Amino acid sequence: MDSISGEVATSDASRVMRRLCKHWSHKYEVQFDDTTGSIQLGDVRVILRAEPDRLFVTLENPVAEVPRRLLGVVSEHLQRMAGEQVFDVKWVEAGPA
Repeated sequence: MDSISGEVATSDASRVMRRLCKHWSHKYEVQFDDTTGSIQLGDVRVILRAEPDRLFVTLENPVAEVPRRLLGVVSEHLQRMAGEQVFDVKWVEAGPA
């Protein structure tokens, strides 16, 4: 399994996470509530967890590497969902398990 985690400091984590989940729900399998979310992008699962002061994001692929281009795709979409607020996702690669 390949896994990459990221986080972004924001006081709007829950709103941004819900907007991203709703945005992708027309195209992908999505589940979410006010504090957690999951988006299935092919083999890659995007797991989101909103805390009061930050948003945690994990990309997991159980069968292969997480395509590195998805880091940019997820970051860009989070920024779009945040609107005016600048989102700077700090990614950390965990590597194969």
